[in-house]
Amino acid sequence: MNLFENIRLALEGLRANKMRALLTMLGIIIGISSVMAISTLGSAMTGSVTKTMDKIGGKNIMVYVTAKNYEVASTFQEDDYVTMDELENFKAAYSDEVKAISTSSSLGAGELSKGYIHRNVTLTGVSPDYSMVNNVKLVQGRFISPRDVQGDRHVIIIDTTVRNSLVGIHGDALGMEIQVDTQNTNETYTVIGVYEKLVIDNPLFNMGDETRIECFIPISTAMALNSETANVSGYTNFTIMATSGTDSAAFSQISKDYFIKTLAKSSDFTIQAESLEAMASEATGMLGTLSLGISVIAGISLLVGGIGVMNIMLVSVTERTKEIGIRKALGARNSAIRSQFIIEAIIICLIGGLIGVGLGSGLGILGSTLMKFPSTPPFGPMIIALCFSMAIGVFFGFYPANKAAKLDPIDALRYE
Repeated sequence: MNLFENIRLALEGLRANKMRALLTMLGIIIGISSVMAISTLGSAMTGSVTKTMDKIGGKNIMVYVTAKNYEVASTFQEDDYVTMDELENFKAAYSDEVKAISTSSSLGAGELSKGYIHRNVTLTGVSPDYSMVNNVKLVQGRFISPRDVQGDRHVIIIDTTVRNSLVGIHGDALGMEIQVDTQNTNETYTVIGVYEKLVIDNPLFNMGDETRIECFIPISTAMALNSETANVSGYTNFTIMATSGTDSAAFSQISKDYFIKTLAKSSDFTIQAESLEAMASEATGMLGTLSLGISVIAGISLLVGGIGVMNIMLVSVTERTKEIGIRKALGARNSAIRSQFIIEAIIICLIGGLIGVGLGSGLGILGSTLMKFPSTPPFGPMIIALCFSMAIGVFFGFYPANKAAKLDPIDALRYE
């Protein structure tokens, strides 16, 4: 009996006992569908983390001055700050790896007002490279320039929601003077640019208070207006944007080592550098490990399903004892009998696997869509799941098939 004949007999047997076959497949279906759903959700979340990191600056390296010992109170001295000259020297030394360096200094929360319009804002002083490093998209005007920083100018970049409140969606707010009151300042600024707020539609990333709008002013202006930084000539944190061909994770260590040398040996502070690319890799690795662990737990149901397949195949051998006896009496070899029942077990598991893949993929797509991580089922786990289901058919179908092959034809023909 050839392979196709065995497959035909297996399908006819399943067709004759539809309910029994479905119940037998249930464990396989549940196991495969669970693995596929988890794999799809894991793939969606991993892709979402990567895309979000790229959106907010995947090649960025955050560098900051931090205390060596947090248990001891430390005060910043003049030599503990990283100066603009040191940043420029670093950029020149690593011109092939560094695309831009941005600095920022928060002036805190406040209220922007113009006539009867009032909006809650956060005022942040930034350097000219800030827009490139942090993917600030201008829709009108220009960004902060070196001249604005050098002259401590009172100019401001607002976002589109503030512009819309002031002059409407198609209005022009450039040149308009607006007042911003913070806890310690009350200043008037001239609007030189309008930017579109970067929307991060990802619940894994908490972007802070979405009701408060960030506005940008020259970093020199912000530092001069802040009593804590008015007499400071350097920075305690900055962001390096690496070029596209640079391994930002490795370059973060180079950056750290470089700026540690700029600090005095007696300083109570040191330098830390973190790469967003490395953080994204770590996050996706954790998600992958979590998905794998849950998949292994879900895969245990496949073993339960395999036991069900073995059980039903033993029942099938018992029911078809006389048929086996007739075939052996007509000259069928043990290998032919064995292959018939193994193929039947494989067909049961394969059909259950196909149903599980379809069901699990559908659940995964639905779940990823509801979680705002639209994704398609990964092809690799799909193939592995189907191959594993067939392997279960071989493993758990061998014992019943071997038992059928070893039946004595005389005893089989006498069986009632």
